[in-house]
Amino acid sequence: MTIEFTKHPIIEAPTDEEIVLLGEADPKLLSDLHEAHEGRIRSAESDPLHYGFELEGWKHVDKFFETVNTVFVSGGNRSSKTEMGARSVVKAALENPNAEIVCFAQDNDASVRVQQRAVYNYLPPELKKKSKSTVEYLNYTFKNGFTGASFILPNGSTVYFHTYSQFIANRSKFEGLEIGSKTPKWHNIGLWLDEYLEEGDLVNTMRFRLVTRNSKMLMTFTPIDGYTPFVASFLKDAETRKTRHAELLDNEEVPFVQYSKSKDAGIVYFHSELNPFGGYERIRKELQNSARDEVLTRAYGIPVKSMNTLFPSFNTSVHTCPQLPAITEKTHTVYQVVDPAGARNYVALWAAVDSKGYVTVLREWPDRDSYGEWAIFGDPRWKFGPASKKIGYDVQSYVDEFRMIEEELGVEVFERIGDSRYFARENEDNSDLFESFADKGMFFVPSNGADIDSGIAAIDEWMKYNPNLPVDESNRPLLSIHESCGNLIYSLLNWGHQGKRDEPLKDFVDLLRYLRMANGGMGPDHFATNNMETTTKGKGGY
Repeated sequence: MTIEFTKHPIIEAPTDEEIVLLGEADPKLLSDLHEAHEGRIRSAESDPLHYGFELEGWKHVDKFFETVNTVFVSGGNRSSKTEMGARSVVKAALENPNAEIVCFAQDNDASVRVQQRAVYNYLPPELKKKSKSTVEYLNYTFKNGFTGASFILPNGSTVYFHTYSQFIANRSKFEGLEIGSKTPKWHNIGLWLDEYLEEGDLVNTMRFRLVTRNSKMLMTFTPIDGYTPFVASFLKDAETRKTRHAELLDNEEVPFVQYSKSKDAGIVYFHSELNPFGGYERIRKELQNSARDEVLTRAYGIPVKSMNTLFPSFNTSVHTCPQLPAITEKTHTVYQVVDPAGARNYVALWAAVDSKGYVTVLREWPDRDSYGEWAIFGDPRWKFGPASKKIGYDVQSYVDEFRMIEEELGVEVFERIGDSRYFARENEDNSDLFESFADKGMFFVPSNGADIDSGIAAIDEWMKYNPNLPVDESNRPLLSIHESCGNLIYSLLNWGHQGKRDEPLKDFVDLLRYLRMANGGMGPDHFATNNMETTTKGKGGY
């Protein structure tokens, strides 16, 4: 009788030739080897917590939990992020006595069908029985999940399952929780947030529930539909500590492990190819000839664009640049755009356009590196950051600041554009900002008052390129932004045109919009210095 070994992606089996040779030499040894192989597979399936497999990305999550209190996991298709989350929750509940662990999912269906099912799968077999007592309660059905959306283990640990909508409907319900364990023996995980988290105040609320017991937070996310502002707040200043070759992107180096400085959090990207149980070969085949952005998100879990962005073409790897072009009066025409921004600091951009109509944003003020963020994600969503706080500049101070920046850039501004509303407001002396700046030798023209939607569409046109082809001289967008313009870049990635909810993101977008709508909506032109005639083809002139 031929002995057949079950094929397994991790547990190796002898080859057909080895089976034949061993069967002839020592049939009992072959039988014992077969039983051990099959038993190992059965154990991994019936009790994955104790006999399953810890994949490479999981190990990095565990390593981060030794030093930080928050770990963020972004996963590609079938990359094992849910299994890792479930395993972490179950292990924390079993090894940390009297732990209180809260799991959040997008909605009830996702909670029951995905999150609770995965957690149940990782419970040891001896606990997968209906039990109800003062010290233990566990009742689970495949259709409805855990009875009461919770369960209690013999060691007193309790795991709760909630949805984001439940938090929004009754925030006070979560105020009194003390999550985690007082006497942890393993990673003191108290909170697992899964998928599209929109509300930053949920984390703010739960973070204080974590403090009492010094417990930890795990977040898992699939970026297929884009990332939320909350996710963006983790990724904005991420420092890459480990990369991997992306097979589907010609072995390009892509992030694998990062550290978020502002959040003191670990970030791990779960690459689909690292999950031997996820059907990677099918994913690989499906993604052949796909756009780069889709490959990054689906195969490597790397977020590319915001769920709420109004600029779907914007891609930081394409539209930002590490170096400025060599600017002379002959090669480029330089523009400045300024918006007084109400009760906050002024905001400003400098940009240069060449003879082919390519526009490079050179500098922003206040820049993120020197003054901090203009907009930060807060409660309930966005709020103004440290860069917006007035520093007491009068008109002369702004003139001096702008002149200094232009000297650093080595440019001479051809035209300055001021927000038509704020610049035209009368001061106490019946003058306006146009006059005040002119008195200091700096002359502004009013911005184009075209409607916002037209400006948004025009900016997006500036950003267009073919994502399915290499980016080169024949396939490049008209707009490029120097990487130092962090506040502008962050605003373009996240602004959703949602009124006061994301108002802090609008100021820098407005600057770019005024620039794009210059020259009667045609955009900024390049002018030859010798005759002041436009050299930009197809864009018109003054």
